[in-house]
Amino acid sequence: MGDHDKKIERNYSTHTLSNLEKIDPHLMFMYLAMFGSALIFLFMIIAYSLSKPDVSDFNNFKFPKAFIVSMVLLLISSFSISKSLPAFENGNFNVVKKSLGITLILSIAFTICQYLGWYQLNETGIYLGGRSSGAYLYVISGLHVVHLVAGIIFLSSIFFQIASAAKDPVRQLMMETNPYQKIKLEILSKYWHYMDGLWIFLFFYFLFSF
Repeated sequence: MGDHDKKIERNYSTHTLSNLEKIDPHLMFMYLAMFGSALIFLFMIIAYSLSKPDVSDFNNFKFPKAFIVSMVLLLISSFSISKSLPAFENGNFNVVKKSLGITLILSIAFTICQYLGWYQLNETGIYLGGRSSGAYLYVISGLHVVHLVAGIIFLSSIFFQIASAAKDPVRQLMMETNPYQKIKLEILSKYWHYMDGLWIFLFFYFLFSF
């Protein structure tokens, strides 16, 4: 490797480190948490794939329609939450409140649909305490719900803060000028899109597994 190539490599490394140092610590923690979460789901999917029985064991299996509805709900919620950060940057707290409120309602509806999906699985003879492959359907989708509930709690906290500030111009100004408030919305949006993308992957994997 020539001196010129070494210089380019050093500059690239310096540039990369510089970009990493600019990332907010809260965002960095979220990225690491998402990476760890993705690994857990990957291991669960591998275990599920290895435990799958013959297709004949699932002759009466019908993919839960509630899971289809839940995917649509989560897609819409991902779209609605994407409106919150631009609105916050423009100081339009009413739009932020509406965006977060719609997302909150859709996320609760998603959770209910997941429960209905488990009920439909049970009705088709796929039980939590049955074959390991069938149980994984509950465990993996349930683990996703647990992750989403954590997001719902965070979403609810931000929603009520925004709703309260929208009524008070002074509090609204304080929130607008507080960089951490924007970071929180950014973390929430990225986490929500991650949960959305994860469920889409799980949905189609389950759908085409049988």
